[in-house]
Amino acid sequence: MAYDSTENIRDEAGFTGNTNVADAKITAYQNAATSHIDGIISRTYTLPLTETPDILKLIERKLAAGHLLLDEYGEQAEGTSKDGQAKVNWAEEMLRAIEGGLIRLLDSDQDVLARSEKVSMKGFPDKTEKDNPHIFKVGQVF
Repeated sequence: MAYDSTENIRDEAGFTGNTNVADAKITAYQNAATSHIDGIISRTYTLPLTETPDILKLIERKLAAGHLLLDEYGEQAEGTSKDGQAKVNWAEEMLRAIEGGLIRLLDSDQDVLARSEKVSMKGFPDKTEKDNPHIFKVGQVF
């Protein structure tokens, strides 16, 4: 389920009235953005969400528009109004903040949305420690 509209994504990318960018292309980037967002927030929240917080609409809009701008203008647009990477970076930063618990998704009554009952774990052991694993001991008997 998309969080925002293709019209808003088109507007965010600065392509309002631009008929050279097909709606199907924008929808494809929107679907990819939605899938990416769902993959991250599903670790913490139960999907589908009962309400769509405005922050998710904005994240999807920036993420899809950013990738669209990167496709249309490439990385040489850095520092201009067509800087897609800046939009993608902002969206990814917000998703990391949601995943890390710094930003909580709230409903219209300002209550935290339903939390997922899945158990996820971050940290050791992970792929980065494959060649040089930590060695530790627990000095207590249980």
